[in-house]
Amino acid sequence: IGLVFVTPLVVIVVRAFAVGLRFDARTLAPAGRSLLLAGSVALATAVVGAGCAWLAVRSDLPGRRWWAVLFALPLAVPSYIGAFCLRAAFATGGLVERVLAPFAAPQFPRIEGFWAAFAVLTVLTYPYVYLPVAARLRRMPPSHEESARLLGSGPLATFGRIVVPQITGSVVAGALLVFLYVLSDFGAVQLLRYDTLTRVIFANQLDRHVALPAALQLSVLALVVVIAERLASRAARSGARAAHGVAPLGVPLRRWRVPALASATTVVGLGLFAPLAVLLY
Repeated sequence: IGLVFVTPLVVIVVRAFAVGLRFDARTLAPAGRSLLLAGSVALATAVVGAGCAWLAVRSDLPGRRWWAVLFALPLAVPSYIGAFCLRAAFATGGLVERVLAPFAAPQFPRIEGFWAAFAVLTVLTYPYVYLPVAARLRRMPPSHEESARLLGSGPLATFGRIVVPQITGSVVAGALLVFLYVLSDFGAVQLLRYDTLTRVIFANQLDRHVALPAALQLSVLALVVVIAERLASRAARSGARAAHGVAPLGVPLRRWRVPALASATTVVGLGLFAPLAVLLY
């Protein structure tokens, strides 16, 4: 199995050196854009995914069990479908124009480029962080946090000193998976016209002097991310202490319940219900 996956990389390396390996602005600039997009989405999903996990597992959010399922469902929407829905929603005669028609005649700019790709990939890939962090939060023994609170630590101090160190490994592992997903994504960046390595490889299939160096860069970056993700996952597993038969500690939201509910609705609405609404329209 290992040989099956290593063979394409060996072929790329051999052919890249055979044609004369060279790097110039045509391949280095897309690599920079790929890293910028992947890094930005990974950071954003680390925040969104960890926040959703905490709301679904540790808070008293209304309908928490339903939210635990809904938070994971954007994974069912392919990135190129999400990109298509975004462009279709803001196109002439699209759903957004139809909804706003009674109030104004909006003129939308072209929906493409970095920010469009960032938005689509963030709302569709945050479950890669949400799922491992939620699993880690369910296994955390509540005794550590209860002891910290009994010793006088406030909620924020307890969260920063007790919870954050124990979920960091899961957050990093999930964010690295998102980084790898975005790095290799083609459908969304193609539809939204953001020039990354995958677009360059596809557009220059007949020009090996451009396609092969780009493919080699993409392969090396992917290998580095895979190794980093494996190390982060190992660290997360080695540092985890499961609490068997003990319910995770619940935290009342109190005055933050409405903002938390609005945030959860926004995340699921953008990642799941908005694409469905555009497709149905």
